[in-house]
Amino acid sequence: MAYKKSSKKRFLNTLIFSGILFTNIIYPNKSIALTQENIDIPKVVSYRSASCGCCKKWINHLRDNGLEVVDNVIEDISVIKGQYQIPNNLRSCHSAQIANYIIEGHVPIKSINKLFREKPGIKGIAVPRVSLGSPGMEMHSHESHSHDYENYKVVSFSNTGKTKIFDKISP
Repeated sequence: MAYKKSSKKRFLNTLIFSGILFTNIIYPNKSIALTQENIDIPKVVSYRSASCGCCKKWINHLRDNGLEVVDNVIEDISVIKGQYQIPNNLRSCHSAQIANYIIEGHVPIKSINKLFREKPGIKGIAVPRVSLGSPGMEMHSHESHSHDYENYKVVSFSNTGKTKIFDKISP
């Protein structure tokens, strides 16, 4: 009897594992990560130039918060911005795609969590200028161990390029 239960359990575990494996083979870009707020967010596909150090820091910010990030280093980032139809006034140093949303610039995990919690009918969100204190743009004073951060806004944009304030960040 014990052998029969063990055999059933082993069969069920194998079946579950096979299902997960099959799903990841069929849908490799549909990987889901849980952020520290336990929000399901698919794999981040990021694009940046090789020379951009702040972009690497932003990617690490996402990874530190539980997201899976594919880091694509490309020669001409403007090609991606054109392909994603990111409005010129919102363009920054790096771009990313998460599911059907575009993320432009130094968008913090807080705003990405909000995006996936609310799932609004927008094309994406952006931090249009490099803001001191945004993820990847942190500045630390070694003498005082203080952070001199500024408030900034995360802007949403539609398929037609219409923008509005999506989130206000006060570090």
